[in-house]
Amino acid sequence: MSTESSAETRTEPGAKKARLVYLMGASGVGKDTLLGEVRRHRPEWLVAHRYITRPSGTSENCVSLSAEEFERRRRLGLFCLDWHAHGLDYGLGIEIPAWLERDQVVIVNGSRRALATARECFGERLLPVLVTAQPSVLRERLIQRGRETRDEIQARLCRHQQLAATLDDVDRIDNSHELRHTVAALQALLVTECPA
Repeated sequence: MSTESSAETRTEPGAKKARLVYLMGASGVGKDTLLGEVRRHRPEWLVAHRYITRPSGTSENCVSLSAEEFERRRRLGLFCLDWHAHGLDYGLGIEIPAWLERDQVVIVNGSRRALATARECFGERLLPVLVTAQPSVLRERLIQRGRETRDEIQARLCRHQQLAATLDDVDRIDNSHELRHTVAALQALLVTECPA
């Protein structure tokens, strides 16, 4: 690698641009839709996919693995972070630290369950963000999705409120309205947290 290209990709002392924006929020709050919008309109932000032991949905940016594939990759050290939730295994690949070393903003769909481990792993580079939505909006999205009964939806809404209450030290972005407003709010946050 030439000296010139090396200087372009390495983080300079004191630089704060490299951050892992770790999105959290209840199912149905719109994290995957937000990530899709970010990929379309903000290509300079790197959206990392997750590895999951279930089939990938059409709106998700993830790689579906069998339980055996996931365990092999874990044993090989190919995840920088992994966790288990709702009977499934989730992982973030070792490409993420490599992107951060090149002073990039990386955005991922994370998990509250793995937040403490993520903080240990990424330290000051981690920027946890809670994606929220008004309860009435979230309820309507879950009903339209058609995966759960009314009681299950109500239970999910309660879990969402409990999650929000435990993350009072985390920045929040409201995704109740048009996606462009949510992306603008995320941009405003990154301008503050990741100065060029």
